[in-house]
Amino acid sequence: MNQNTILTETWSNLESERMYLQHWPNDPGLFARYEDGQQCGGCAFFAPFNADYGLCCYAESRHNLETVFEHFTCPVFVNDGWGAHTFRDWEMDDQGNLRPKRDTNLGSSSA
Repeated sequence: MNQNTILTETWSNLESERMYLQHWPNDPGLFARYEDGQQCGGCAFFAPFNADYGLCCYAESRHNLETVFEHFTCPVFVNDGWGAHTFRDWEMDDQGNLRPKRDTNLGSSSA
């Protein structure tokens, strides 16, 4: 039986919380992203638990499977807007159209 406990009301990684509170002191580029609005709440791989916290579901993120604050950010932010999330990474094709880079099917596998 799965007995995993997921924190939904606060950070699950105190180091991530510290980075946020100190405005990413070792990576000023992340603070610039944050100020530009590139925050977890708008990332394609953010699964919200409530109005403030959610789960990072992006395997390429160093914060993958952490509970993070919606105004946090990371180097691999994928802009998807602040509504429903697609859990897809997008790229531009030769005709200038957006298409998914890859699909992230959480909880499923193919044989």
